[in-house]
Amino acid sequence: MPGGISGNYVGETLLTVRAHQGDVRVDWSASPKDKFFGRYSFALYDDKRDKQAFPLVFATHNDQPFHNVGFNWNRVFGSSLINEALVGYSSTTVVAETLDWAGVGSANATYGIAGGQPIAGLSNIGWASGLTTPGVIATDSDTLAKTYQINEKATWIKGRHSIKFGGQLLHYNQRRFYAGNNGLLGFINFNGAFTGYPFADFLLDLVSSKGRGGGDPDDPWTHLQNRISVFTQDDFKIRQNVTLNLGLRWAYTSPLVEKDNRQSNFDLATGQQIFAKDGSIEERALYNPYYKGYEPRIGAAWTATERLVFRGGYGITQFMEGTGANLRLPLNPPFFFESAVNYDVTTGPGTIRTGFAELVPGTTPSGNVRAYDPNLRPQFSQQWNAFAEYRLTPAMTAQLGYVGHHADHLVTPVEGNQALPGVGDPSTWAPKNTRRPLFRAQPLVTTIATTAARSGSRYHSMQASMRQRSANGVEFLASYTLGKVRTNNRGFYGVFGGTGLQGVQSGTEGAYWQNTYDPEAEWGPAFHDVRHNFIFSSTYEVPFARGSSGVLNAIAGGWRIGGIFQARTGLPVTVTDGRARSLQGERGSERPNCVGDWKPSDQSIDKWLDINAFVAAPLGTFGNCPVGVARGPGYTNVDLMFAKRIDMQGSRSGEFRVEMFNALNHPSFGAPARDISVPNDFGKITTTVSSPRVIELVFKFNF
Repeated sequence: MPGGISGNYVGETLLTVRAHQGDVRVDWSASPKDKFFGRYSFALYDDKRDKQAFPLVFATHNDQPFHNVGFNWNRVFGSSLINEALVGYSSTTVVAETLDWAGVGSANATYGIAGGQPIAGLSNIGWASGLTTPGVIATDSDTLAKTYQINEKATWIKGRHSIKFGGQLLHYNQRRFYAGNNGLLGFINFNGAFTGYPFADFLLDLVSSKGRGGGDPDDPWTHLQNRISVFTQDDFKIRQNVTLNLGLRWAYTSPLVEKDNRQSNFDLATGQQIFAKDGSIEERALYNPYYKGYEPRIGAAWTATERLVFRGGYGITQFMEGTGANLRLPLNPPFFFESAVNYDVTTGPGTIRTGFAELVPGTTPSGNVRAYDPNLRPQFSQQWNAFAEYRLTPAMTAQLGYVGHHADHLVTPVEGNQALPGVGDPSTWAPKNTRRPLFRAQPLVTTIATTAARSGSRYHSMQASMRQRSANGVEFLASYTLGKVRTNNRGFYGVFGGTGLQGVQSGTEGAYWQNTYDPEAEWGPAFHDVRHNFIFSSTYEVPFARGSSGVLNAIAGGWRIGGIFQARTGLPVTVTDGRARSLQGERGSERPNCVGDWKPSDQSIDKWLDINAFVAAPLGTFGNCPVGVARGPGYTNVDLMFAKRIDMQGSRSGEFRVEMFNALNHPSFGAPARDISVPNDFGKITTTVSSPRVIELVFKFNF
């Protein structure tokens, strides 16, 4: 509600983390020509949050063991031919389960939400308005990923040529249970579509959306996939001061198949459901393989003078990006059921009282289903760079260059069944479901989460650096980047939470396009677009008492000081309108209309954005505000290190070190609240992306 209160409650939390890791390696020189090594690594991680701010904020228990083993054989066939072979295996388990830490039990029944529940807890109640949402969606998962690997590489030196060739085979076996993005407990949302204010909608029980996932943890599905590649590369020394690098790689990623053919796809033209069956790779995977994965590359280096070197290169890379478990084809009926219902002014509101009772699981496609574009293929990226490096002194060099890339066919989540505009006054349009393109063929299906290869990105940057290798006790590296990166989709994994440079989650656009039928309107700065970025790192060996011995050296000698300074400009912020005014869009965060300058004249963390620069789009239309219309605060950080070397008898020595992360305890703020449907919070910054000061004491013993 306008003028509401948020951020006014602080509660205690308790998180227990247990982590162990280790490595064992054995090296064996069987002969002057044969060398072997074997390695085993493991990492065990378990965390459990035993307390939250209050009982209706639930927690997650994570269990993530990892095991890896590898064997390597190097064989020297002669002075000009060397071969290296590697075989490996890894096993990664990731279990995430909702934890009812306070023993709330079946809270849906307690609060009168019908439809039952498979686990303890409360369904997530989304009432926005800057308030903490009680309950949890419960996107529980259990994954066991096994990877088998064979690498082969040979190096042949012939005259002025150094030729490498080889290949790689990776086999993936991924056993998974995933409850779907709508979770085991699901959600009931209020977005302000009926009164204009989300919390007012909640008080009047005017539901804007509800949904729940499912699946059986005891009956997981298994995806199988192979990645195969071969390559050849030649470093050709044309002249004493000119080297040319030529290479070609071919890679193939097989389409995903379910080991028992338990998956289905949907034809987005006809609405027909297609089931996997034994036969060709297309018949099992339900989308086409891509065999044109050629990756040429060329590079050159020219030593123009004793002080000046030029380098440059161009290459093409392609890679089949992974997708979220929620979008995999086994998560379709009859193997999986997930409900999703939206309400607006054309349908009238839903109600919390009926809960999930009317969303009954079944084998007929209904609610949210998944589809893969038959022409899904790997992304295709062209990358290029050119640099000049100049030696200023025997220990100091400066470098200036340009880096760019042009990528297409990036894997993109797309809504495949978005409603079309109605006829006449939007307030009289037919209900959204009846306006969906596939309504006649699949009347019970609402949304179709489609995986396609339809987006792109563009990057250009000027990069400069200056480096001094250790001289007179001083070593440093200073680097500056002036960059610009644009895209029309942030990607499946395009945001990160947490702290540091990647803490940008709350300022981005949705993973899906605002309007499926207008992808060009989604072009804008990428979520990680940093216009100016500067980093300086240095260490200094204090000269006092250098070369001394005895008490003077023990107290004043062997000191070293180091630090890292980072500074960058703010990241993009996309302004949204949670009221879904278009009456057409799905999943993607809808944007308002822009009518002024987003930056207020009296900007502060309590007023980072000017709400008067934005207005709700007319009913039945999408807003014209672009992606990344505003910018968040910049980021600065200083880390310091003080170290004292302790000389001991013989070759033994010790080092005592004090490490200070964010030494100045300086806050770098996160993105502002940017939903105009919540005016009491709009433009306010209530989070930081920097960690508080952390001091670590380290002792190292060398022998």
